[in-house]
Amino acid sequence: MPEFEKNEKTMKTSCCHSKSHVVVQNQVICNNEYCENFLKPTRFIKSSFMKYMVALICFGLFILKPYEDYCFSENSSQLNAKANSNEQIPLNAENLKFEIKRQQIFCADEVYAQMQLESGRLGSFLTKRANNLLGMRFPFKRSTTAIGIFLPAENRIVMGTQDELLKYRNENHYAVYANWQECVTDYKLWQQECFKLSDRYLSFLGTYYAEDEKYIEKIKSFKD
Repeated sequence: MPEFEKNEKTMKTSCCHSKSHVVVQNQVICNNEYCENFLKPTRFIKSSFMKYMVALICFGLFILKPYEDYCFSENSSQLNAKANSNEQIPLNAENLKFEIKRQQIFCADEVYAQMQLESGRLGSFLTKRANNLLGMRFPFKRSTTAIGIFLPAENRIVMGTQDELLKYRNENHYAVYANWQECVTDYKLWQQECFKLSDRYLSFLGTYYAEDEKYIEKIKSFKD
């Protein structure tokens, strides 16, 4: 277990300073729905550091009052710069096309059109609420990048593993992702595990191409 997971009960997120978070594949995800960084990667911040920051702010308020506005402005600029450096890639048509091709999604152009249609041209409620471009359900058996479940009837997100979320399998739900790229990755996983391209190709050959009844068997057993 990574070192930062051992002490996570005493740690707060750097984005909203709350303990609402979940650790997925060594990545800290903010689970505070009131935070601007909700369902996005964040970092832990030690409580001792928080105490130091509070003390520093109090010192500035009561001892350095003439420089309060200046210091606040400087600190805000630094925080904004850090936030921008950790900002996720924005979801737009160009970035979506690039990500689909980068991950070598099968039938890239068709999948791009599918994601545009399913997501209401990238602006649907589900896309914004759960980073879900395709209305994907949470998979309880296959590999997945989903980190939680969205329950539309309650307008509620529940974070957890496949075992922890199994009790919701019979409820209407959708998969939740840390960001939209993870949704694309999950679709790639679905293609790999559920859409057996090689089997479909061989089936096509056996049905429409080959006259030899043992043609498929010969291809599978062929050795160079």
